[in-house]
Amino acid sequence: MKKITLFASLALAVCLNVNAQRTPTHPLDIQDARFDDLPEYLESWLGGTMDRPKGVSEIDDQFYISRVRPLDRIKDGDYQIHSNVKRDRKMCIWVPLDDPTSTWKSLPRYCFEGDNFSLWSYIDIHGNWTSPWIRSTAGLTDVAHKNGVTVGCVMSIPWADYVVPSSWAYNKYAKIFYKLTIKEGSTYKYAAPLVKMMKYYGVNGIGVNSEFRTSSTAMSNLAEFFAVCHKEAKKIGWKFEVHWYDGTADDGQIRFDNGLGSHNSKIFGNKDNVSVDMMFANYNWKDWQLEKTEQTAKALERNSFDYYAGFDIQGRGLRNDHWGELLNRNISIGFWGAHSQSLIHQSATDDGTSDIAIQKAYLQKQELMFSGGNHNPGLLPSINTDCNLANASLKSFHGLATFLTAKSTIQQIPFVSRFNLGNGLKFYKDGKVAFDHKWYNLNTQDYMPTWRWWITDRNDQVTATNLAGLVKAELTFDDAYWGGSCLSLSGKTNFSRVKLFKTMLEVQPQHEFSVTYKSMHGTASHAKFFVALKDDVTHYKEITLPAVEAEGQWKTFNVTAEKLGLQAGQKVAMMGVVVENSPADYQLYIGEIALRDNAKNFNTVAPTIKTVQVLRGRYNACDFKMQYASKEEGKWEKTYNDEVGTWYYEIYFQQKGQDEQLLTATTSWAAYVVDAPMVSGADKRECRFGVRAVSPDGKKGSDIVWTDYQAVEYNQPLSDVVADRPVIKPNEEFTLKYLDEMVPAAQSWTLKKSVSGEVAATSGSGTSAKFSVAEEGTYDLVVIDNTGKETIVRGKVKITPEATGAVPQINSVTSDKTTEMTGKNVTYTYDGRLGEGKASRGLEISDPKMFRIPGDVQKGKSYSYALWFKADKFNHDKQGTNLINKNSIHDKWPHNNWGDLWVTIRPEWQGHKKLHAANEVSFNTMGWTAHDNPYEDVMSTDYSVTPGVWNHIVVTHSDGNMQKIYFNGRKVADHSFADSKRREDVALSDPRIDANKVADIFIGGGGVYKSGFNGVIDEVQVWDKPLSDAEVLEAMKGYKEGSVPANLKAYFTFEEAEGMKFKNLGTGGREYDGSVVVISGSGGESTSSAAYVDQKPDTDVLGFPGIEGSFDIKTKPTWMLGDGQISSQTDKTAIVTYAAPGKKNVTLKLKNGWGETEKTVEEIVEITSGVNSISELDAQSGFSVYPNPFVESVNMRFADYGRYTINILDATGVLLQSNIFDAAQGQVVNVAISGAKGMYLVQVLKEGKIYKTVKVVKK
Repeated sequence: MKKITLFASLALAVCLNVNAQRTPTHPLDIQDARFDDLPEYLESWLGGTMDRPKGVSEIDDQFYISRVRPLDRIKDGDYQIHSNVKRDRKMCIWVPLDDPTSTWKSLPRYCFEGDNFSLWSYIDIHGNWTSPWIRSTAGLTDVAHKNGVTVGCVMSIPWADYVVPSSWAYNKYAKIFYKLTIKEGSTYKYAAPLVKMMKYYGVNGIGVNSEFRTSSTAMSNLAEFFAVCHKEAKKIGWKFEVHWYDGTADDGQIRFDNGLGSHNSKIFGNKDNVSVDMMFANYNWKDWQLEKTEQTAKALERNSFDYYAGFDIQGRGLRNDHWGELLNRNISIGFWGAHSQSLIHQSATDDGTSDIAIQKAYLQKQELMFSGGNHNPGLLPSINTDCNLANASLKSFHGLATFLTAKSTIQQIPFVSRFNLGNGLKFYKDGKVAFDHKWYNLNTQDYMPTWRWWITDRNDQVTATNLAGLVKAELTFDDAYWGGSCLSLSGKTNFSRVKLFKTMLEVQPQHEFSVTYKSMHGTASHAKFFVALKDDVTHYKEITLPAVEAEGQWKTFNVTAEKLGLQAGQKVAMMGVVVENSPADYQLYIGEIALRDNAKNFNTVAPTIKTVQVLRGRYNACDFKMQYASKEEGKWEKTYNDEVGTWYYEIYFQQKGQDEQLLTATTSWAAYVVDAPMVSGADKRECRFGVRAVSPDGKKGSDIVWTDYQAVEYNQPLSDVVADRPVIKPNEEFTLKYLDEMVPAAQSWTLKKSVSGEVAATSGSGTSAKFSVAEEGTYDLVVIDNTGKETIVRGKVKITPEATGAVPQINSVTSDKTTEMTGKNVTYTYDGRLGEGKASRGLEISDPKMFRIPGDVQKGKSYSYALWFKADKFNHDKQGTNLINKNSIHDKWPHNNWGDLWVTIRPEWQGHKKLHAANEVSFNTMGWTAHDNPYEDVMSTDYSVTPGVWNHIVVTHSDGNMQKIYFNGRKVADHSFADSKRREDVALSDPRIDANKVADIFIGGGGVYKSGFNGVIDEVQVWDKPLSDAEVLEAMKGYKEGSVPANLKAYFTFEEAEGMKFKNLGTGGREYDGSVVVISGSGGESTSSAAYVDQKPDTDVLGFPGIEGSFDIKTKPTWMLGDGQISSQTDKTAIVTYAAPGKKNVTLKLKNGWGETEKTVEEIVEITSGVNSISELDAQSGFSVYPNPFVESVNMRFADYGRYTINILDATGVLLQSNIFDAAQGQVVNVAISGAKGMYLVQVLKEGKIYKTVKVVKK
């Protein structure tokens, strides 16, 4: 039977695209409150008529309720790396923790990319810039509270708004301030309910972006209200804070850059009436203002560390001439930036815009920023006042550890860290993949190492001299013991002491330390576990980590405190690992470090499932939310997880008849799951949902609590269509079918010519359709589903020339005989199409790589850019994915990001005219300043790019500013943009453009808010004129060298690379050769230190199949014959001999660059023995085998010398083992035969030909 494997491989390509986004592609199924409803909510909360914000369900509200008790940081016995650092200095990062759309915050989701900030030990306040009053997702509050960090939210009032609180105010901010400051008698009515609400949800701070204008009376009332809130919070044991941007002063006017003084002392407050806890200075502070602030704070009997020197990391990066002045001032540090994402996270595109590239760069960026350019807070570079956010620049940054000491809350047993950052490429438990899906849930983040990375030598020192000889420590997503990441130690070192955790843990002799680790090269660990004690952190107690049983296999080593030499009541102040005498290829993964009291019973409460909401059901997966509770709570009562003996909850799913599956974990009392795997089938929809509470030691816990089985409705049919081959030839029959195995039959299937829309072929109702098309060209697929909805896949089908090759075909496989004896020749022949030819080569572009064309090849406003491209997947950022750009790193923001022109593949976007589907193409030019949005009139409206499909794009521009887009030869946009400008003209009046530098042309490559293209490009053309409709159709076909039109200035077919360059076949000449480059030294909005670096191109990839080229399509046959041996073969025949009798099957596989096919013919020939019995054969030849029957092995005596192959086959002729050796005449050879009792065949080959076959019996 013929078996085509292309359906499966193409389907996989579709699935791989699902979770590559920076923002999830799946819907946000968790609803939040509206900030505008806060006054009503406050009043309802106070009156007892509303349990939660308007429009928020009980299950969704759970994602905003923090269940982790805020922990205190170590004070008694605390220690520092550098004694000169001011211990009381604090830090606030007043930034978002969010995605580019300011939508997802820290909510759980099923993509890998997300802000998983992890250096909590150096900060005191997370300002949570995009979270409105009084809402913060529990993912952030839980992990922050675990690390002793307070969390805020922000009222972001527009610049210079006039905010006058009154009952008639139209301004929403004025309404809220009025409501908050209402008094009943002398009491602020809402002070107590506000802080009670904040404690219930776990929000500490209310932040005000105070650059508004108001009255002095309003300011006085606010200050007094804030002071009362502090006192009310103290009554209920809650840490309440106010975060205030130092703009609006006591008189209600905006007064920046004056430090703390008489103009703002009332809103700041004195020791008895604290109003503001974090006053954030504008960015132009000087030393005299800091000195004045210290004096004013002292007069108010306040701590001057409650005043924060502000840094605008969006506009200025880390550039500030006054860093050094902070060293001697009792002033804290605050970072702001920016509006949707933290600039620390957003700028992590140093090495590309894929999710893994961003995550790795973000880890590096945090470590360089806090620990300094050496990645080691023990060796800090000198003060650097001129750093931007690029990792290349941060390698010379002094590090915030110059000003801050690392803090820790680890002072309770059990202590467990699995080095899980709160997201992953897969979800692991106990070192095995539990859910093979990308995921993000910040509240699962473990205690991270206190220092990243404090590593010293044998003398406990780190210096510029020994730094390079220390082991490399990093967090990696390549593996995990639990969650999505683990600790990696790698590289050659004589001795490295890796100090991981600052702790204060009082131990008893029976307490048990454990380390779980694996060696990736060899079995030796080359490592020791160590601890140091309170007030003696330079003397260590160590124990060797034993070798692992097998390379790449997790091992857990346990040791009691007593065996480590610790006495009852001693306090462990540090934990870490020593690496000693490791080789260059050393790599040790550490998946868990823990200290447990195994005798402790946590009384972990089994949760009760309250509700399950199945959100969507697909043929192979479902999405759901689940709410559960470990305690019945009264109105406004909140239970912390430690009160019910719980660390986190595991979420399970089971389809009837299938294994139970662990999908995720969370600290919340609700869970959200996307893509719970299901086996397809209408009769397989019964599923149940489970939850298990896990104890604080991470080992014990409740049993899984299950719902009853319930039917999961199939209500989300997928419209994805796959083809049975990647290239199709004229008049060749091919099949298109739904990927979804349960989707109802479509009403109709139609192929239309992409250029004209003319119908080329139709097929009736069904879940698949067969077509045959005579004319070469590009065709759109139009499917009308069972509901009448139309789906169009642009360019889905290409009918391509025979000369470019095709997928092989097998018509028949035949044998020249129906029966034959063992050892005799049988000839197999096949008939079919080889599909050989010469195809075009493409250029593979993988972010951060991009194809660079010297920009001077095209000048002025009259131009056309054209290319064929096939996207592998999309990693859309906020504005989409770069396809074509003409810009320069030598310009300043924003021109370095957008430049002369940008052609972008967009995410779904709501325009003024309509909702635009994902993956439409936009074309913009300099002069368009609304960068977040495309120009709606110059978009490929209703023409979207499908991953895995070749499409042709042309953008044209005329001197009269007429802009056009052609999609697969069809004009889809045609509009005049009057404000279109050219960079060289704008440079005359805009100093942000470096007129001495050329803006080059780039295919691919990311930027700020834009991801880089991943896929293959071909036939890249740059013209110095706008092409006509007819010329576009000609350009799609490509040109032979020597017949290139005069106006085609740059032309690249990628058939041959000359070193690092591609020859420009256009009329512009060889000075405009193209190359593959990356941008080095870029990060965020500044590219001042960036450079273009050439990369080795990869053209060993098939290009557009409709054009001939130099890629040789050769077809290789593979015969699968069981015990048959091929003695010779030609292109379409194979001569075979068999050793054992029986009816034989044959399978043939043909494979070339376009694909493969295989065909199996069963019982094609019957092989018989040539003698009456094997014993007779043995006697005739003088070849003896004994004993027979045998127990473990047999002896073989050879009459002739020579090189022999001994094959052991089972009774059906399947080869089990094979040995080759040289035997002398009369030599006896012993051969062990493994396996069960029964008959075996011993086949002896001499010089590749069958010599003897003997039947033996194992007893």
